[in-house]
Amino acid sequence: MTLQLTPEQQNILDGNEGPARKLAMEILIKVGEGFGAQRLIPIQSVHLVLHAYKSAFDAGVEAAERIADMGGKFTVPTTIDPYGMDAEDWEGAKTPKEYAVMQKRLEAAVNRLGVIPVWTCTPYYGFNMPKFGENVAWSESSAVAFANTVLGARTNRQAAIVDICCGILGLAPEVGLHLAEERRGQVLIDLRMDRALQAWEYPALGFRLGQLLGNRIGVVVGMLGTPDTEELKALCAAAAASGSVALLHIVGITPEARTLEEAFGGNHPEETITFTKKDLLETREKMNTHKGKNVDIVALGCPHYTINEIITVQKLLNGRKISDNVALWIYANSAAIALAEKMGIRKDLESLGVTIRAQTCMIISPIAEWGFKVMMTDSGKCVHYGPMECGTEMVFGSVEECVESAVCGYVWTKEV
Repeated sequence: MTLQLTPEQQNILDGNEGPARKLAMEILIKVGEGFGAQRLIPIQSVHLVLHAYKSAFDAGVEAAERIADMGGKFTVPTTIDPYGMDAEDWEGAKTPKEYAVMQKRLEAAVNRLGVIPVWTCTPYYGFNMPKFGENVAWSESSAVAFANTVLGARTNRQAAIVDICCGILGLAPEVGLHLAEERRGQVLIDLRMDRALQAWEYPALGFRLGQLLGNRIGVVVGMLGTPDTEELKALCAAAAASGSVALLHIVGITPEARTLEEAFGGNHPEETITFTKKDLLETREKMNTHKGKNVDIVALGCPHYTINEIITVQKLLNGRKISDNVALWIYANSAAIALAEKMGIRKDLESLGVTIRAQTCMIISPIAEWGFKVMMTDSGKCVHYGPMECGTEMVFGSVEECVESAVCGYVWTKEV
């Protein structure tokens, strides 16, 4: 299918607005036609995934530099995923110097393009908050799922470089989740619980849903209580990692699912999946690839911890020091860290042995130099990527269990 261009878009393709915009248009046309788009539509913002040398490699750095050299500039607000190393203390984090050099080259290139350097996977916390129904072009898997599910914004899961092109042009191909008919539910998730979910159960549910749904749109019915944004963040992140979930509907909770009928939009469920407490417990067990009691690092903040979550850790520690045998690292964005500093929380946590890792995360920064073998986390996303990206066995637990394990020096679990 040939994509129809407006006169203004044709002018860009003809090269009359410079080589960077011409290249961006050529790429978006190929992507759009490949997915059957009929046109390009305006977007309100972009969130980039070309952010870390660990995933960009030399080719990604050089591509960003080339586009910047061509004069490329973002024309819509464009934020970016976490930094590829600790933004405050990369040397203290044992980042190899040659890696740091390439990360800084990537940073310089996207800065030249005009990125808003938030360096976070949670741009919707005050940096880049699309409204209901707005079209955006985001790339980070958990942020895409959150934007579609919780905010009701419209975005596909863009790829690196394609997202840069969207930011330069302020356009995206009108396909997939930009279309109302493509946002209708496909699979019914019958959640049979007689209570609201506990905090750890949201990432466990998301982890299993990702495995079961793949890239299909699930409609969850039966979720009791009112989950907060942190719990929905954890759910979306796990589902987007273990599967390719970009949109979930939760009846009575998310904006496009006020009713079951609205969520399905006239579709009939192609499958019904029943989910009980037993299923959650079985999922939790399978998330633990390490069955022993030893643990080397407790890693929190995937997606980035909010100030609320950092406060929770402080309250759970209650003045107790971290074991000499275990590291406890918290990953957060600059805003949450700044608040923790102003509130005296960071100083308190660090005095107890906690390390704050700024604007990065365990998945996209090099941590092999530390020699960690077993990682514990409260994140379903981290459980999925940890073995591949960190080379560790994984232990999953609630934030309470994670903190207690860091204090005890061994895996501590609570009866559930």
